[in-house]
Amino acid sequence: MNDTLARVPPHRLAGWARLVLLLLVLCAAWALLYGWSVRAEAQDAPHVLTAAEMAPGLPGAPAEWQAVTLPDTWARHGLGAKGPARYRARLVLEAAPAEVWALRIDRLSTRADVRVNGALVHSTLAAGPNALRRPVPALVALPPTLLHAGENLLEIDVDHGARGGLSPLLLGPMEQLEGAFAAGYHLNVDQPRALNIVSAGACLVALLVWWRRRSEVALGSFAALGLLASLRNVSYSAVGSPLPLELADWLFFATQVASVVLVGLFALAVAGRFDSRWRSVWLVGGAVMAALGAAAAAGHWLQQARALLYPVLLLGLLVALTLVWRTVRRLPGPTQLLLMMGMAAVFGAGVHDYFYQQGMTSVMDSYWMPYAVPLAVLGFTAMLVRRVVDAMHGVEVANAALELRVRERTEALEQANAAKGRFIAAASHDLRQPVASIGLLAGLLREPMGEARQRSLIERIEQATAALESLLKGLLDLSRLDAGTVQPRRAAVPLQPLFDAIAAHEAAGARARGIHLRFRPTGCVVVSDALLLEQMLRNLVGNAVRCTAHGGVLVAVRRRGERALLQVWDSGVGMDEAQQAQAFDEFVQFEAAGAEGAVRGLGLGLAIVQRSARLLGHALTLRSRPGRGSCFTLALPLERRSLLRDAPTPAAPALPLAGRRVLVVDDEAGVREALQWRLEAWGAQVRAYAGMSALAEGLASGAADDADLLITDLRLPDGDGLEVVSRVQALRPALPALVVTGNTLPAELARLAGSGVAVLNKPFRAEALLAALQSLAPRAS
Repeated sequence: MNDTLARVPPHRLAGWARLVLLLLVLCAAWALLYGWSVRAEAQDAPHVLTAAEMAPGLPGAPAEWQAVTLPDTWARHGLGAKGPARYRARLVLEAAPAEVWALRIDRLSTRADVRVNGALVHSTLAAGPNALRRPVPALVALPPTLLHAGENLLEIDVDHGARGGLSPLLLGPMEQLEGAFAAGYHLNVDQPRALNIVSAGACLVALLVWWRRRSEVALGSFAALGLLASLRNVSYSAVGSPLPLELADWLFFATQVASVVLVGLFALAVAGRFDSRWRSVWLVGGAVMAALGAAAAAGHWLQQARALLYPVLLLGLLVALTLVWRTVRRLPGPTQLLLMMGMAAVFGAGVHDYFYQQGMTSVMDSYWMPYAVPLAVLGFTAMLVRRVVDAMHGVEVANAALELRVRERTEALEQANAAKGRFIAAASHDLRQPVASIGLLAGLLREPMGEARQRSLIERIEQATAALESLLKGLLDLSRLDAGTVQPRRAAVPLQPLFDAIAAHEAAGARARGIHLRFRPTGCVVVSDALLLEQMLRNLVGNAVRCTAHGGVLVAVRRRGERALLQVWDSGVGMDEAQQAQAFDEFVQFEAAGAEGAVRGLGLGLAIVQRSARLLGHALTLRSRPGRGSCFTLALPLERRSLLRDAPTPAAPALPLAGRRVLVVDDEAGVREALQWRLEAWGAQVRAYAGMSALAEGLASGAADDADLLITDLRLPDGDGLEVVSRVQALRPALPALVVTGNTLPAELARLAGSGVAVLNKPFRAEALLAALQSLAPRAS
């Protein structure tokens, strides 16, 4: 809990904390003024008897009267603190009263008999065995016929369980004494009781909070302490008990012990030592003290035991409060000071009440604990309220942040919906273009024409097919990146071979547009995924070439500490701020104004670059000015170790799949036949099936016994490609399998990636199919 308290800056609630302290000062001043007025009213009584005679023992016993001055405290003249005694005092009146008078005794035992001129006017001496024997205020009515002119004898027999003695006797008209008595009773009995009832309620609320948050050990222990102490303080004003006197006495003692144990547990929790062995020391010590008290109560010497054991409890209380003080004094805020004032008041009240309980202070004294406990509870409640206020403030801040996030997510969702609509519209348009071209050109092939024209149509069909393949590949790359199925393989990547490969690929397009494409030589080696980095750089260079009508494109690397800045510069039309904000969105295509012959891209390249850079953790930045060109920069971590050049890749054999036996499963007859012809052209022996049912018949006849490879479509009319793989590998566990699919749903791609089966996405070229099969060949051999 101390960590929680330390989190709150002190200035937040300093204002109301000062207000609480001011209220405390005002309450204390009011109590002092009120008590002074009560005492003043008491002194204004017509007759105050302070001279009396006292004899120990009950009526009927031999009396050894001795003169005493009231208030009389037995322990001060060696008479002990409990037992029976008799008092007598004389009141001399000039004339008999004509109205009802009253006898006010501010400290009279709850077991006492009072006689005036021999007449019994108050009798509790013969109360039951469960009557408590403690000094309380009493107001006794005196009929006018009891008092007469001259000397009047007042006899008081008392029986004290502790704090034996008698207060001054105040006599006068009932109307004059009744108001002062009621005010004094309110101050000494009602007010402490009300304070402790309120304290008990506050502690009960804190206990309910602890019940929901069991980790708040300090909160629970202090709340239990305050509740227990408050209920005990309320019982101080009781004059009887439903329990046997010995049991009630022991319960009071056990309550004192439990209070000290709870203070110790609170101190350990505040100091962060609750789980240490000291917790067991406090609990075991408390149990031993309670057991000793029970034995003393059974032997009727609990009062003597209190005299010996209470100093031990006070020592334990002092140790606990010292531990609390050493922890709390380092925390900010005035509420900690208020708590420590309350705890110090509890300790001071404990010391005072020990001396008072033992009869070492005046009989006119009273317990201080009923006032000290509410003060400590007030300090703790102030601290708890501060936490609640801070928590409410935190909730308000969290709600505001949540509302902001909801607005941001809503705007992002609206943007995503708009992007989705733009994506579908653009994709539909760009897919229709090559498909329409292929359809028209394929129709022309059916008509008679010369060989030269036929060759030209075939080239145009290949160009349209390449455009369609490029678009679908871009869509697939985006889907794979969004689905999270792309796992980067970071390694040392020398940039110069990458420059050489891209220069060879893009040089023809740059020459056709009449621009200069330059790659500045570099010896940098970076850490990245070679395939993803090549794809990103190809897209950036291709985008720069398409957007540049005059001038050139420069690709260069700059070292910046531990990083290499890979930059692609162009002298194209550039982009304004609004265009830069949309540059990395899907299917965003800016017109190259003023650039004759500009070729429109698909609008996917920069989106793929951004997602790949985010996946690899490479910072991607864009700087551009309209009419001045653009610069894209990738920040790559440098690899400083020297690398050996890769060994040259041997040429592929003329029949790369010679002797291989391949199972093909595809429900599309055209695709199935094309696969079969292509594989057979590579020297493979092919068994082709239209679905799960046909495959099951083939497996029953031993088709998988000598198979080397399995190729299956993912979506089948009577099953699933992964089911095909599972069924075949149940017969041939080591058989390599390849799943081909045109599905680009992120969830489906993630499921395929999780299966561990090799996947080839449609559409694909023969080279990609061969590469995928050759990657599986070592497992097939």
